[in-house]
Amino acid sequence: MGAAIIPARGGEKDHDEGVAGGEETCGVLGQIDDERLHLMGLVIRANRRLTDRLGRDLEESVGIPLVFFDVLIHVGAAPEGRLTMSKLSADVALTTGGVTRLVDRMVDARLVERQNCRSDRRSVHVVLTTEGRAMLEKAVAAHIEGIDRYLMDPLDAGDRAALEIALTKVLDAGC
Repeated sequence: MGAAIIPARGGEKDHDEGVAGGEETCGVLGQIDDERLHLMGLVIRANRRLTDRLGRDLEESVGIPLVFFDVLIHVGAAPEGRLTMSKLSADVALTTGGVTRLVDRMVDARLVERQNCRSDRRSVHVVLTTEGRAMLEKAVAAHIEGIDRYLMDPLDAGDRAALEIALTKVLDAGC
């Protein structure tokens, strides 16, 4: 790779061409012809669109936001079905204050409950309620349908294998 190339005004790319995905980019970024920026932009846009679409579908089909689903998945998959608030905070990438407010909302929705830790009085565990387990089952089924529709269906088996290999290499490289 080399330095990013910014063609002079009226350079190689026609202004009306746009960029991949039919989006038009203005200003300096629209003039940069660099494979690294292009690829990173595709990764970011694909992630954002998949996350937005899957989140909207989940809310429409089962009535919970994607962030609730994220908590239900992590707590449901945890050993003994319980996570400390600090572990949950790390798993869902929220501050401790943010996860406290999120868990408050989920307690109000009767999806989770807090339980004091028997071995460490300073720790509080988050556990699924009966309603939370039932919601997790419905949400997993709905989420898988969305993943099939928006990620799996547009790709053939070779595309999926190549994507898995490429993403695994990026993650294994220390990202």
